[in-house]
Amino acid sequence: MKTVLVKILRSPKSIYYLIYNRLLVPFWLRLIGVKVGSGCRFAGLPIVTLAKGARIRIGKCVLVNSFDTSNSVGLPHRTILDARTSESIIEIGDYSGISGASIVAQTSVKIGSRVMIGGGVGIWDTDFHPIDPDKRLEHPTQDAKSSPIVIEDEAFIGARAIILKGVTIGRRAVIGAATVVSKDVNPGEIVAGNPAEVIGHTENL
Repeated sequence: MKTVLVKILRSPKSIYYLIYNRLLVPFWLRLIGVKVGSGCRFAGLPIVTLAKGARIRIGKCVLVNSFDTSNSVGLPHRTILDARTSESIIEIGDYSGISGASIVAQTSVKIGSRVMIGGGVGIWDTDFHPIDPDKRLEHPTQDAKSSPIVIEDEAFIGARAIILKGVTIGRRAVIGAATVVSKDVNPGEIVAGNPAEVIGHTENL
């Protein structure tokens, strides 16, 4: 342990990353109103939008990757946390990990503990735009439908998957890479494809 500490202290780059990711990033997030639990680790600065009155809470010991090199699959962008209205809520449970995901809450996105979210995942509780073409002509974003998303404990969301509005993903469920999830996934189910289909169960592994 002493040898590792000495190596870190002798490396200006290591000291920079330690100060930036462990001290400055959490400090900045708290400064703009994000609740950050103890022991959280950041690799790069996430992109955060926090509307007045909205809430973003990150539990303890959460890992948030936003550097291109901080994940083996490569990240398309920094992690995005977007609480868009005064009523919006984003909650991330203890010991969860996020890599370059886009989490957008018009209403609420609640993520449990020990959830793993892969590179480029989209978790969006809103359609962003109204489905009715006439309404889009009147206003491109007004009246877009929104419904809460819940991701329960120990779920795994594979890279580039998309979780759409109103979905609940059960405990220990697995979402395959690039899967589009528009309906609830039961606890322990393994789903893949577009649209998502059940291909197995974690109890059978």
